[in-house]
Amino acid sequence: MAVVRILMAVVMTLGRLLPFLIVGVLLFFLWRRSVRKEEDPEFKGPVYTVDYEEVEDDEEE
Repeated sequence: MAVVRILMAVVMTLGRLLPFLIVGVLLFFLWRRSVRKEEDPEFKGPVYTVDYEEVEDDEEE
């Protein structure tokens, strides 16, 4: 009977703490997400920029 009372006390305590834990975890993940967005993106490969400019071809084939 004592084991049932201990289990009930643990369940009731977790039930009271669960909303606060959920809110804390959500705030933590939202904070991490906002910090991650402010950083410059990391490019895994080379980044090429192309400047399209018309050039006259002087070479004759």
